[in-house]
Amino acid sequence: MRVVILLAFLLPILALAQVSLGAVHIPMRSVIAALIQPEGDFLATIVRQQRLPRVGVAIFVGACLGVSGLILQKVMQNVLVSPSTLGINAGATLAVVLSVFFLGLDGRSLFLPGLLGGIAAMALTLMAARLIAGQGDRRLDVVLAGSMVGILCSSASTFVMTLDSDAFGTMIGWLVGDIGNFDHLMLPMVALPAGAALAGAFLFSRHLDVMVTGDDQAALLGVDVRRVQALAVGIAVVLAVSAVVVVGPIGFLGLVVPHLVKLALGETGRATLLAAMLAGPCILMLADIAARVAVAPRVLPVGIVMGLAGGVLFLGMVLSMTRRGRA
Repeated sequence: MRVVILLAFLLPILALAQVSLGAVHIPMRSVIAALIQPEGDFLATIVRQQRLPRVGVAIFVGACLGVSGLILQKVMQNVLVSPSTLGINAGATLAVVLSVFFLGLDGRSLFLPGLLGGIAAMALTLMAARLIAGQGDRRLDVVLAGSMVGILCSSASTFVMTLDSDAFGTMIGWLVGDIGNFDHLMLPMVALPAGAALAGAFLFSRHLDVMVTGDDQAALLGVDVRRVQALAVGIAVVLAVSAVVVVGPIGFLGLVVPHLVKLALGETGRATLLAAMLAGPCILMLADIAARVAVAPRVLPVGIVMGLAGGVLFLGMVLSMTRRGRA
């Protein structure tokens, strides 16, 4: 529980840092003044209209991806799975791109296509994993299948966007995963499904904890394994798609957060879920600060920063599992 308290204390500190730091540095006293005074100077306008909404988006997306990754790792008993490594993010992205290009849909109606795309990508990953099963570690099989599905979906998304670059002019940053100035306008559209999914995750947390013991043991304890698996994957997909619709496919956050949380608190308990919901925003805000400070005054997409950091960790985890398998 100390970890949860620490994260709860760290979250507002990082939020203030995210508001203060960036391509244009805003002194902390100006940040506090902007929060207190209803009107102010140009810096106060930047704080209230650009950076505070950016913090809200980071908290929402970080919580969704952190909890989604933890649920997937629990129910699939695999530390390498996440919304990005299973192809869910890429599938949702492709569905959104196709909906914009062929149907002319806008932000308010993109959640359902994204959800269908995420579900379809997950199904394709599981089917592909069965086809290549028996070639080695089954945990690596599903990740290999997810990587193939993700690459195909990402390539298809890029291809469609090149067909009419003008139609996707404002979505280039979204395609690589980034927090834009107007992304907060999407939050009301996805708040209800994401909130329901988060509530469901906590409601069924005990069933998810039992799944950690293995399918056979869970069945012996009276758990309907298939029902819990389907429900858990559904919750995880809804959370991942909610994040993708808002900011695009930010990769590896759903992998990094569960890994760190489980190291600190173990795999079971609602405290682990709560920690993932707090740690996700903390890590995403750190990545966003780095994206805006590293090459200032230019701003990097936060998805690139997360991809670099998460990719290194993912490679290390795969190599570690491979060495243990040979031992």
